[in-house]
Amino acid sequence: MSSGVAKISVTKQNPILKTVIKYPVLPTFAFFILMVIVFIVLSPANRSGQNIFLSPTNLTNIFEATAGISIGAFAVTLVLLVGCIDLSAGAIIALSSVTLALSLETGMGLFTAILLTLAVGIVCGALNSLVAIKFKVPPFLATISMALVFTGFTYLISGSRTLLIQEPQLVRVFGSYGSGASFLGLPVQLCWTLVFLFALFLLINKSKYGRWAQATGGNIQAAYSSGVNVKMVQTVAFIVVGLSCAFVGILFCARLSAASANFGSDYTLYLIIAAVLGGTNFSGNGGNVFGTLLGSLVMGVLTNGLGIIGVNIHIQLMITGVVIVCAVVFSIWIANKK
Repeated sequence: MSSGVAKISVTKQNPILKTVIKYPVLPTFAFFILMVIVFIVLSPANRSGQNIFLSPTNLTNIFEATAGISIGAFAVTLVLLVGCIDLSAGAIIALSSVTLALSLETGMGLFTAILLTLAVGIVCGALNSLVAIKFKVPPFLATISMALVFTGFTYLISGSRTLLIQEPQLVRVFGSYGSGASFLGLPVQLCWTLVFLFALFLLINKSKYGRWAQATGGNIQAAYSSGVNVKMVQTVAFIVVGLSCAFVGILFCARLSAASANFGSDYTLYLIIAAVLGGTNFSGNGGNVFGTLLGSLVMGVLTNGLGIIGVNIHIQLMITGVVIVCAVVFSIWIANKK
């Protein structure tokens, strides 16, 4: 019996494909640049001859419109990173906004009302983690079920009505640029976005917890074997989502001077897609909050630009849907390649 050396055929991977797999946010960045160029070219001019899309007012509107998505998506990035998913984000935003409005309506001080609102978000996150982790219900089912609970409770305590808020200090600290709310010349909601961006970046990329979170999402069994308290890591992720969404509810109240059980109803999907567009995938890999910010801006610029160039609202929904499907398919493809 003759011995021989087995020949292994190795196929060289395309360098472009290899780069895309390593940095999945690159296609999103390329799409963002292309989209901006298209909207600049197609955008009409205002009365002073200035390109509407590039006008300071419109750029401010984009940052304000995406502030809530960005802040919530940073937290969703973390919960995806630990191998879970949270479908109750929109419901927590609505409940938090109504909590703040009702608290102010009863005469509670603004600072106390804000603390109560943030506490409600933390409790919602803790309840999600209790159902998903303690009772071992798949996060998808746990959080979508709790979303129904949160939504029903929000309609109950609000009486299904829109609650008006008259609190100038709330607007100054958390409100829109049009109201005069600015800090160092920047829209205040953009400033809050940057605060959460760097806070989540430090948590995920520069802390011991972040290393545990990435180990959990990368291989949960290996994380268990390495002594990582996986249940604690996932619980913290859910609580961070609850806290962040409660803050988004406060921003909604400040920007609109109102609260409703309908607030944030479509945000759950947008938060997840912003994270996915930013390079985070459903298998627990990725987790770059700067990429998530880019994904959020993609969603904001797409909606804003289509409106400026006069695309029919129904066609806008179709285009947004196509972008979402492509993002999900790409995320799954990247996960399989990795």
